[in-house]
Amino acid sequence: MKRLPILFLAAFAAILYSCGTVNPDKIKTSSEDGDKFNPSKHSVKYETEFRAAWVATVANIDWPTKGASASVQKSEMLSLLKDVKAAGCNAIMLQVVSNADAIYPSDILPWSVLLTGKQGQDPGYDPLGYAVEQAHAMGLEIHAWVNPLRIGAASAERVSDHPMKTNPSWYQTYKNNYYWNPGLPQVREFLGRIVTEIVTKYDVDGVHIDDYFYPSGLQTDADTWYDTNLYNLYAEGKSLDEWRYSNIDDMIRIYQKVTHQAKPSAVFGVSPAGRFENTTKLYADPHRWVSQGTIDYLTPQIYWDHNRGDFADFDTVLPQWIEMHGNVPLMPGLATYKYGTKNTKEDFTDIAEYLYQVNLCRKSGCPGNFWYNTTSIRKSEVNKYLGSTIYPDEVLTPFLSKTPKELTAPSVRLDGQKITWSEVQGADNYVVLKLTRSSISSSVWNASIVKSGDSLSFVGAKGTTYIVIARSGAARSGFSEPVYIE
Repeated sequence: MKRLPILFLAAFAAILYSCGTVNPDKIKTSSEDGDKFNPSKHSVKYETEFRAAWVATVANIDWPTKGASASVQKSEMLSLLKDVKAAGCNAIMLQVVSNADAIYPSDILPWSVLLTGKQGQDPGYDPLGYAVEQAHAMGLEIHAWVNPLRIGAASAERVSDHPMKTNPSWYQTYKNNYYWNPGLPQVREFLGRIVTEIVTKYDVDGVHIDDYFYPSGLQTDADTWYDTNLYNLYAEGKSLDEWRYSNIDDMIRIYQKVTHQAKPSAVFGVSPAGRFENTTKLYADPHRWVSQGTIDYLTPQIYWDHNRGDFADFDTVLPQWIEMHGNVPLMPGLATYKYGTKNTKEDFTDIAEYLYQVNLCRKSGCPGNFWYNTTSIRKSEVNKYLGSTIYPDEVLTPFLSKTPKELTAPSVRLDGQKITWSEVQGADNYVVLKLTRSSISSSVWNASIVKSGDSLSFVGAKGTTYIVIARSGAARSGFSEPVYIE
């Protein structure tokens, strides 16, 4: 099972371990004993993998139950996070803006209709704040998932001070649905302010958008979409198609820019349609974002099995993305929602398809995968299969940020077989890793997670070396001093 190994060389040991202080009478590293871990001579290797679940809130798909009270919504979120964790995932993409309304108290957008059944109505608590707190406490990263241009059905009721009503020139109607018009510079800046507000107010680990760009069909059927006046004003000699592509490019650039400005350690990623032909129909071209350096990762929605035998076959589509992603981490999105529904010919009939797809992604060098959707992940058979067959071992997430936030390493003590450590400022979760030597003559020791949670203690086994790290979402510390239990 190929995952991304992280190797800390002995040369870095002093840096890594200097973050924590230790009582030398309580800790033994046995550097004089060749069969025990010696931080001055040995290195530590551990594996990482990004294992994310999309939590869709639009139409109450994954959360919350329609009409549920605040207390029930909190209980549902907690249960959802536990099930995601049980499936072996270590991150969620929580949809916080689905139809130009928000699941958090915003100065820009109204409260989302999905929380109370009425847009603009306060649910009585802060859903995003609660989700961030609970996810980080469980050792999960949480990223804010935003739908870029979708406002929703033209027939839907909206509050009187909704931004589209106060700025009627900012949106267009297409096939009885409203969309923000990205051809207007003010709209692109407005979308950036939404992201700035989220990342400034909440300790999210990143911002994520999916494939709602220009509406599907616009290239061949204008319907009621009219942007000729903006084209004439801003195109600067570009063709209409190229101008629309450039508008989406600029929106992507702004999203990444404001994400990094608000929180340098946060990342920005995009999940386009699984086939290039489908995403370019929306005037969205991932090739351009890769070459422009405006995304931190790429998650194409490759929602087909490998036995189709046609142009959408998983084995055909994945290599196309592998070829184009350059230095941008590629983490394909997979479709657990297609298993066992027995509704269409697109369904997956064999659950082992998911192991096949994950293994192919691993062999191709992908540092992780995303799963859609959480409701399907929580079904008993799928949850058990992911947690026991695909993700049997808990692993840390890889660093996607070029400037990750580092916490202070825990200060550890040993009393008999009990390891304790002090609380680390900014941390809400701690990970204990057991060190196992690769071979009797190797200088490399493998680290595997034996415990994670908010506890400040762990009872280990005799004859074993442990290290502890502190974390909060994607932020984490270096290693504590190694602890050897005699």
